[in-house]
Amino acid sequence: MSQFVDDNGTAIPDNKVTALPTKRFFMSMLSRDIALNDAIMDLLDNCIDGIHRQNPNQVENSKEKYKGYFGKITLDKDGFTLTDNCGGIPLKTAKEYAFKMGRSDKYKDDDGLETIGMYGIGMKRAIFKMGMKAEIYSYTKQDAFKVTVPENWESSDDWYFDFETLTKNSIKAKLPTPGTTIHVTALNENIKTQFSDEVGYITDLRIDLEKHYGYIIKQGFQLTVNETPIKALDINILTSERRSKGSISPYFYSDQIGGVKVDVIVGFYRGPATNSEMDQDLEGNLPKRESEKAGITVLCNDRIVLYADRTFLTGWGEFGMPKYHTQFISIAGVAHFRAKNSLELPVTTTKRGLDTSSPVYAEVKNRIKEGIKYFTDFTNKWKSESEERTALFSDLKPIAALSLGHGQSELISATDKKRNDEGIYQLPDLPKPVSIVNNDIRSITFKRHKDQIAAVRDTFIANPNVTPGDVGAWCFDELYKQTI
Repeated sequence: MSQFVDDNGTAIPDNKVTALPTKRFFMSMLSRDIALNDAIMDLLDNCIDGIHRQNPNQVENSKEKYKGYFGKITLDKDGFTLTDNCGGIPLKTAKEYAFKMGRSDKYKDDDGLETIGMYGIGMKRAIFKMGMKAEIYSYTKQDAFKVTVPENWESSDDWYFDFETLTKNSIKAKLPTPGTTIHVTALNENIKTQFSDEVGYITDLRIDLEKHYGYIIKQGFQLTVNETPIKALDINILTSERRSKGSISPYFYSDQIGGVKVDVIVGFYRGPATNSEMDQDLEGNLPKRESEKAGITVLCNDRIVLYADRTFLTGWGEFGMPKYHTQFISIAGVAHFRAKNSLELPVTTTKRGLDTSSPVYAEVKNRIKEGIKYFTDFTNKWKSESEERTALFSDLKPIAALSLGHGQSELISATDKKRNDEGIYQLPDLPKPVSIVNNDIRSITFKRHKDQIAAVRDTFIANPNVTPGDVGAWCFDELYKQTI
């Protein structure tokens, strides 16, 4: 008989050492490295994946693929609840897989679906991030049940959760239609504090949910936090209906890289930065709302994993690329990755981060940078406001960039193969200013103290709305008159 025993009191064989996991490890380490908002969004991702499981063909082809489905979040110092009508957890999945600490290789239920779950830890990680006790009610067309995570689970030797079969009549009080309710109580003290902060934390949560689920909400999904609806999200890229040479049109790239379908669009979502905006930026007074959509947004299977990024993650500031600044306030883009196998997507385990080491993303990033370069070069040529520049943006139509690749034909029908690879491209031929075509205009750039500029403006121009750039141009014009 061995003199050594494991945590369960079982004798360890003389020729073995124990490698059994501990509950404390799973409950603390899994939840430590994930932000609270990301944990909540893990649960919402399960809702969306449930919709894909119910209607795989409809979800893949419809522009309103999530219409009729909802997720309702309620939270306060006493607990957290998420209720959805997204089909529920199948009984076999619940009994064998859904509550395990990690996904088994035998799990095949999501094969062939554009879901985003990868490792089978999201629901458990979210529960333990928030509290120590949970009740999960599930109602499918075939079954109804309740799973309980007891408050003392960590201190017990039992690795199972309590399971109870329910009648459909008894569960309809909580779930009138097939779906799931997750109710977490015995909240951790820091979570109680955050859930009590309606103005601070809960407002920030709503903003985060809009950025990550705004596209899905645009397609019909209804999401509320304490009964306040989360808004839909639009990113519209402008294009000329004429699509003639020298007109405003976006950069577009589409390809199938292994098992991943990729669509990229980069262009202008609004007109270029005005002189006033450039001056406001120099003074640190540019309102955040003026640039909130600028940058590149990355989606994986309809979930936004990176919103309006203006960093090296999407190529800004890398070798040969300019750093983002207010001059580029009008440039936006979307890169959408779709795959039947979520492990092929360039997304981290939190599903809210971009895996930049992914070979697929490394290839696509070069296309994103190529697209950005077309439009930063354009703004360099058209820095100054003019009637000519304004006219270019006066008659453009928007393309719903987030929906690209699902029923969108505005660009796909206008593309053709431009390279030797398998990708399909639309390479814009953007207009150049007449002054650049004729090569007879030069820029003059200099800075002076704002009080000096105001003194010249007030003394000679007497118009408080004139920008510093216009003051400089007026000074040059007045001096030039003396040479004529």
